[in-house]
Amino acid sequence: MAHLYKKLKKGHEYFYIRETQRVYGKPTTINQVYLGTADKVEAALGKGGFSPKEFGSVFALNELDREVDLAGMINEILPPKKRVRGPSLGELVFYAALNRAIAPTSKRQLANWYETTDIQRIRPLRLESLNSQNFWNHWDRISDADLEKIKTAFFKKINSILPDQKHRLIIEAADISAPPKPSVFAGMPQPDQDFLAEHLAQQKLGLALITEWSQGIPLYYQSYSGGVPATGFYDHLEHLIGKVANLGVAIEDVTLLVNQEMDAAPIIEQIDAKDGMHFIVSYAPDFAPELTEISLKDFRPLPGNRGAQLSPVAKEDEKILFYETQATFWDRPRRVVITFDPKSFHKSYQDLGKKVQRVRKETLALSQRLAQEANQANAIESIKTHLAQLCLRLKISPDLFQLNFVQEKGQFRLEFQLDHRQMAGVVRHFGKNILITDRQDWGVEEIYDTCVTRAVLGPELGDAKSATNNRPYGNAKDNRSLFQKALLPLYHWTDSKIRVHLFVCVAALNYLTLLSQRLATAGITMTPHEAIEELRELRTAIYAKDPEGKLKRVLEEVSDQQAAILKTLGYVIEDGKVAAL
Repeated sequence: MAHLYKKLKKGHEYFYIRETQRVYGKPTTINQVYLGTADKVEAALGKGGFSPKEFGSVFALNELDREVDLAGMINEILPPKKRVRGPSLGELVFYAALNRAIAPTSKRQLANWYETTDIQRIRPLRLESLNSQNFWNHWDRISDADLEKIKTAFFKKINSILPDQKHRLIIEAADISAPPKPSVFAGMPQPDQDFLAEHLAQQKLGLALITEWSQGIPLYYQSYSGGVPATGFYDHLEHLIGKVANLGVAIEDVTLLVNQEMDAAPIIEQIDAKDGMHFIVSYAPDFAPELTEISLKDFRPLPGNRGAQLSPVAKEDEKILFYETQATFWDRPRRVVITFDPKSFHKSYQDLGKKVQRVRKETLALSQRLAQEANQANAIESIKTHLAQLCLRLKISPDLFQLNFVQEKGQFRLEFQLDHRQMAGVVRHFGKNILITDRQDWGVEEIYDTCVTRAVLGPELGDAKSATNNRPYGNAKDNRSLFQKALLPLYHWTDSKIRVHLFVCVAALNYLTLLSQRLATAGITMTPHEAIEELRELRTAIYAKDPEGKLKRVLEEVSDQQAAILKTLGYVIEDGKVAAL
């Protein structure tokens, strides 16, 4: 409830808008907005709403949770301790998942973010309880065995609310590197920092994620200490499929997405020998350079409109192109699809140009400083070493550059040139991806959409080196998927916290994809990201809504798209509020 609140300071009257609500049974001020003196209040009340707060996204995902009841599920496995006030363990996990699905922040910023939302009208709580220490105290209660119980209960519930049908499963696996905590490096020399960073980067956690094919709804996941098993992964694959079947999921077939960090040969040998198992392997162009020699004149626009990138209104020079052929891989003829993304090409080309200019500038500047050195041989060697180290940091090849040292009057002069042949070879790979599969029953757009557009894991989850090898000069942050955006950055540095964090992120992905599935059933074609961004624009604000000037928090103007999304959840807008149909 909103009302005007007057304070007296040194004999002067100052006005605020206060909103109060019962939280845990007690009247609590949940929002306060400073207005000023009486004359300013009178002038301001006719200008529109005060204190707008994000409403639609939080409301929609909270409604989806009514079917799931994540907090109740966790509290049943790990009941709240006596004398503990504030949110329970289950509620803290849900609040973290809600944030990760909408606008991921660190735990320190979680309360500040929720203060910008209308969470108090949807799921009231004391925001000060959303502090990082409270999260750690509660999350420390979750052992590996408890987490497995939570996962089993959660995914059984997810399966129960999906349509009763056989599902095509997509299985992906990737490594996650825990980032070194910044304070670890305080006061350390650079060599020691580099050594420790490399050591910590090797402390990987592997993740295998199983989703259903149509909307990408997660049905199960498994984490691995030390990273995804490099050998014998097929045995783990069989275990995962068995686990999903035991959860009650009816399986039609399974497709494993294989990235170039995995040892594909033994996995594909096993898949070839078993019915109902398929694969799609994604490789960078340098895996089969001869395929990149195919002229773009022979490529065609990718058909269909399933993925977010496949827009029917895309400009001709922005459409994704493909070329399909057959080639022998792993002792058998395979279906091969080479794709070309113009946007990725242009980003990579511009990025390379900036790096080349930096290398040119730094190398020439260094050569001018060293040209008068007494020991010319050492000076030239220093320049070559600097070039190699700079190229390593920028993740480009030093072979792109030709250095010619010309002697003039006892001094050298550096002639710096690009190797245009090497450059053309690098550029030829930009924007291209090689997809190899045994799926003969899928169209090209289905293969592309599954492996490129909708895949939720990938090299970006691993270390920078593997990401660079797969997309040599692309912007990995821009290419991140829906799940990667929820997962990264981690803001965690210990395995125990990361394991709980992984569950939170998978739960967030479940809410997003369930929303997308609900919309698709109603004939609304929107990606989860598009739906959430639309709902984030649906806000509430405080208005004077009657002749007496009483203040009410109501919804701001609602768009047709927002109204349509709310209708799929069973709600309409009446008098500035949501009402059940």
